[in-house]
Amino acid sequence: MDIINYFALDQLVRERRRFRQKVYVVAELNGTHREGKILREREGRWLIEFFPVEVDGLVERTTRRYLSLRDFEVHPVDKTQ
Repeated sequence: MDIINYFALDQLVRERRRFRQKVYVVAELNGTHREGKILREREGRWLIEFFPVEVDGLVERTTRRYLSLRDFEVHPVDKTQ
């Protein structure tokens, strides 16, 4: 199932890149749900840039992390398109 999801996500990223659009994802990072966008894929892991978010009055900066397909979900907005 992961291989099918991998190729489906890869195809979605390629199609969106043609139109200069991003694929947005949601993942749990440091105990909070963070939204971000996929920048690229390398060796089966996806580089995701997470947006800044305020947690308990503190602003967590933009963060970039490589995550495997199991560590994040495609944002619902992208699932419906």
